[in-house]
Amino acid sequence: MKLTLFCAFALALASCGMNKNVYKSADFVQHATKHQHVAILPLRITQTGHVGKKETEESIKAQNDKWGYVFQESLLTYTLKQTSKNKKSPVVAFQAIQKTNALLKEAGLTIEEAYEKQPEELAKLLGVDAVLMTTLEKDKNFSDGVAYGLAGARTILTVLGKPGTTANANTALAMNASDINMNSYLYNGTDSKLLWKTFRKGGADLPNEVNGIVEFYSNWIAKKLPYRS
Repeated sequence: MKLTLFCAFALALASCGMNKNVYKSADFVQHATKHQHVAILPLRITQTGHVGKKETEESIKAQNDKWGYVFQESLLTYTLKQTSKNKKSPVVAFQAIQKTNALLKEAGLTIEEAYEKQPEELAKLLGVDAVLMTTLEKDKNFSDGVAYGLAGARTILTVLGKPGTTANANTALAMNASDINMNSYLYNGTDSKLLWKTFRKGGADLPNEVNGIVEFYSNWIAKKLPYRS
């Protein structure tokens, strides 16, 4: 009896596409084969922890928005790298982030405001067939402006395999990453249907500096994204 229940539970998970922190809708291929262009939005980063005396809600939000754009660029780079290896999934083109961000800016949408829109509204605005929306929730602010500049440069250089990165660049960027949780959602552009999702709760095994977090989560999402480019 117990074995029968276990098998039934396993089949139920398989039928809804759950595997290694990933959900994929049963009709994913039916929708995805109609996709030609996909937009990756800047990440929405939120903080719920203590605000220091030298910080304000506005300064934290501004810094998190900067990191949202750094993550977006890193995620696109990793996605192009990983999806080029995929030989079985539907083929798509990923919209240039410059175009995505320009269209959002022209519409007067901040990152927070964009994430409050229906995915189908965003897809129509951006002229794409699907949108990838990712959130990070954390307890502490990532870094100051100096760290942002260092990390942004190092991330792109590392992903592209360029020489000349500084070995000790992470020294000033140490952080406690155990409480940083990530959720990434792929929505169909015509009806906002959730087609795919991956998530990762914070843990002691996560990198303990900003550059590592950017790369870890970018690679995590890109390796699981069920497209090929």
